[in-house]
Amino acid sequence: HANMKPYDVRLHKLRGFPGAVRSSQAIKKCIEGSDLLTGKLKQKVQDAYSMRSTPQVIGAAHDAVAFARKQVETELNGVGDNPIFIPEDKVTLTGANFQGTPVSLPMDMIGAAVTMVCVLSERRMNRLNNPALSVGLPAFLTKGAGMFSGLMLSQYTADMMIVEQRILSMPASIQSIPAAADQEDFVSMGMNTAIKNAQILDNAYGILGIEFMAAAQALDFRNHQTGKGVAKAKEVIRKYVDFLDVDRPLYTDHNKMKELVKSCEILEEVEKTIGSLE
Repeated sequence: HANMKPYDVRLHKLRGFPGAVRSSQAIKKCIEGSDLLTGKLKQKVQDAYSMRSTPQVIGAAHDAVAFARKQVETELNGVGDNPIFIPEDKVTLTGANFQGTPVSLPMDMIGAAVTMVCVLSERRMNRLNNPALSVGLPAFLTKGAGMFSGLMLSQYTADMMIVEQRILSMPASIQSIPAAADQEDFVSMGMNTAIKNAQILDNAYGILGIEFMAAAQALDFRNHQTGKGVAKAKEVIRKYVDFLDVDRPLYTDHNKMKELVKSCEILEEVEKTIGSLE
């Protein structure tokens, strides 16, 4: 039942960040056809930050990825040797083009950006679980709260993975340890960044999968018309995870949702329905 004004692209064009413009357009496109846009549903004047600042936050992550990609592509197409021979000038230059900081620093930023998006995801999931915040949804998204746990423990799982992401989001690029008799006295630690980013990203698939699962469960308790993109996303989720009628072990559902997010099937099917979200 969100107020949709924060997703008006005009807001974001006035500020000027391309990622936020892209995110607001994508969200609004997914919602097209929904009663949320017709004025039929009562809405708050302002929603919590975890909802209304979504374009700004996810948009900042998009901008970070764009910068990091540019840096990586420059590195892949550049000369990183030492020494470097320039035959046409008949010169040999020794330097430090092997230094990995131009890649490790933006990669550290990507780890933080992915973690940030996951924290935002968990906060939205919390609002679905909490009956004081969910605008009429049952506690923990179960019809039998008190007898059933519903998706309460799914939030525990997401929280655990976010704690791990936060630990891993400490930058590696500032962790240099001198070696080689202090000749190599400042290094990028870029491999550490790559290794921890892989775990951050792996956790992100699971965290976002849990939010998708909770969102599908919540929509089954709503009776308003949803957007075409939202309806298609829910349809894809229901191919893999059934409505939680009574409590069941949820780890298999979590694992299915993690693989579903990783496969990009939800995104691909939504875009077949409503067009590209770029």
